[in-house]
Amino acid sequence: MKTIKIKISLYEYKELTGEAKEKAFEDQRIFLYNNPQEYEDKNGLMKLDNMDEWTEENIKEYVEDCINANEYLYFVTGEMADTIHYFGKHEKAGITEFKFQGLVYKI
Repeated sequence: MKTIKIKISLYEYKELTGEAKEKAFEDQRIFLYNNPQEYEDKNGLMKLDNMDEWTEENIKEYVEDCINANEYLYFVTGEMADTIHYFGKHEKAGITEFKFQGLVYKI
């Protein structure tokens, strides 16, 4: 067995550049499209809004708002890191954990 010490850098969405930022955005857009919000229309019927009738500007704003509100972290490639942010009355409130290769790191 060989043991190595490594450094892993995680980035906020605003810190990503180029293709990495495009990948992060597109992955989130697809997730939101496939998991649409439910809303009540003017007739009182519940409908799913998968952004089909939205403008590109509206989609961009919505996707980036979701990314920022959830405080996602990414690898330099734009792939989302497996993190959990605890808040509210949770016993771990204020802690962020990063899971990597079966281990959990407090960051």
